[in-house]
Amino acid sequence: MKRVLILVLPIPFLLAFLSGCSSSKNSNTGTTAIPGTWAITGTLQCGQSCGSGVAGTYQVVFVSSPCTVVTPVGTFSVQGNTCFIANNNSAQGSISGKGLLTTSNNNGVGVLIGADASPVPDGSTINLLFVMAPQGSVAEFTGTATVTKNTMQGSGACSSATPACQGATATFSGTEP
Repeated sequence: MKRVLILVLPIPFLLAFLSGCSSSKNSNTGTTAIPGTWAITGTLQCGQSCGSGVAGTYQVVFVSSPCTVVTPVGTFSVQGNTCFIANNNSAQGSISGKGLLTTSNNNGVGVLIGADASPVPDGSTINLLFVMAPQGSVAEFTGTATVTKNTMQGSGACSSATPACQGATATFSGTEP
């Protein structure tokens, strides 16, 4: 003889349990698409060589890109499963703004982003590489940013591979309208 156990739960408890199991209640599916136009504000800290707290504002247009790119000032790579670029080389997005050095030609400034996915899930960290070529030298900054709800906020530091900017750091934030 088999026993059958019937569990009777009050309706409010049963509804609470079922709603807690609902996939739509527990999913956080906010994402940000990186391709497109971004307004970026950055602050460079480099002590006596360029001043402290030098701010710049940029209009940046990101497009899809390989994670390793060859530019007029060198070959650059960033980690990620999917990547995006903004520079003024043909068909590679664009970057402009009052923070660009007048000694950097248009082909010598760029940003390369590496992400795990596209679109980027809210709260994700992306890898960044910023390159500037003032007066024949190259300054490369590497950093990370957190992306949430069409915004990014992060920081970077001069890469040990480029002595032109040693000791310099930067913070930045951006919005995608």
